[in-house]
Amino acid sequence: MSCSICNSPTGKFASAIVLGKHKVDYFKCCQCGFVCTEAPYWLEEAYSTAITGSDIGLLRRNSRLVTIAHAVISVFFNTRGRYLDFAGGYGLFVRMMRDSGFDFKWYDRYCTNLFAGGFAADFDNAGNFDLVTAFEVFEHLVDPVDGLEELLKHSKNILITTDLLPKPAPKPEEWWYYGLEHGQHVSFYTRKSLQFLAENKGLNFYTNGATVHLITEKKLPAALFFLLARHKTASLIAPFLSKKSLLEDDFRTITGGELS
Repeated sequence: MSCSICNSPTGKFASAIVLGKHKVDYFKCCQCGFVCTEAPYWLEEAYSTAITGSDIGLLRRNSRLVTIAHAVISVFFNTRGRYLDFAGGYGLFVRMMRDSGFDFKWYDRYCTNLFAGGFAADFDNAGNFDLVTAFEVFEHLVDPVDGLEELLKHSKNILITTDLLPKPAPKPEEWWYYGLEHGQHVSFYTRKSLQFLAENKGLNFYTNGATVHLITEKKLPAALFFLLARHKTASLIAPFLSKKSLLEDDFRTITGGELS
């Protein structure tokens, strides 16, 4: 196999049991450190439910990401711009961002929109956005290059979350993020692999060194992004960057009535 990101040779890295029954081989790139599974024949079974039952951190993660996105957008982007949450799950993040005053739309081809009804985007005809968020998406991509290209059709600024591989890269049974119990995670990134992915498209790459990363056409102060993309820092400044909530406007849009 060659690396799907940098085309360098890969070698067999490990094997593990996925979904309690499938023996799966993992391969590691000798150049950028990207780790991936063999061709994932088990995905139909893995996606019998769009969001796995083991994702018990979903609410906490969305709450933290709202704070981080609020800070990053307020400092680096147009706060009156158009935004899209790709693979937006139940729509919780979109609803919370709209409550915070940001014009976010929702898109997810697999999951039911429970919280952002009325604000779904027709992805193929949605036009351009100032920024697209893709949280906990890239580890699901069988082909990261194709996945990024799909997003770049709508924005040259992509804010993503995916946990970076620790150093040295752990074996599958040594790191929870491989998700052996649900089988949905098939791609695992180093900082170098994500940077290569961005630069290969002529874009810049910034990271908080752990989970939050930005692929962008903008040239930004890397140290400032590092701080804003960390929840502790973002939570300190977000109160000073508040915007008028879209809650009342959205209520009128959906119902034609007024909040009393």
